[in-house]
Amino acid sequence: MSSPDGSLFKSEAGFTLVEVLVAMALLGMIGAMVFGSLVMTTNAVDAGREHAAKEQAIRRILRLMAEEISLSKRTTIYPWVGTNATQDGQPADILAFLAMSQELSTSAVKESETVRVVYTRERDRLIRFVRRNLYTLTDTNETLDQMELADRVQAFNIRYYDDQNRIWIDEWPAVSKIPKALLIEVTFQYPDAAPWTVREWVAIGTS
Repeated sequence: MSSPDGSLFKSEAGFTLVEVLVAMALLGMIGAMVFGSLVMTTNAVDAGREHAAKEQAIRRILRLMAEEISLSKRTTIYPWVGTNATQDGQPADILAFLAMSQELSTSAVKESETVRVVYTRERDRLIRFVRRNLYTLTDTNETLDQMELADRVQAFNIRYYDDQNRIWIDEWPAVSKIPKALLIEVTFQYPDAAPWTVREWVAIGTS
């Protein structure tokens, strides 16, 4: 087909090979960016859910610990003691008291015998020891139970409120009274993550 001046029209409807390759490269880059953003968002959401699940689990454990501690008792032979200790430069406090249960659970207490409970950190684990028979002279497998409450624990710190002097102290000696309140702090360290701390306040003798 000729133009009025007799020249031929040139086709401008098609794309050259270079233009097609450039378009494909741009689409590939955009797709990679969108996919990468989606993966990052998904990973962030999954990490957030995992962190929330871990925190919820440890908070449940700390609440059960707080319930047991709030009902704790003492005797002259088995005093209520909180010791300030460290492992590898991090807090690894020890708390010992008398309780009326053997299992750390939400179910009703099945046995009414008094047991000796000890909370402490061993390496990266939060441990609950229970001495079931208070009348034995030595601890054996039959009288000493051990329960792992949490792992990846970097620090286990407890502070005690002295209501007589109205101060918080780092340890509670074997004296005739029991502290009015406690602050439990558990710090966790997971790979490729910053340490994070969960806290639980405990009022004693108010239940």
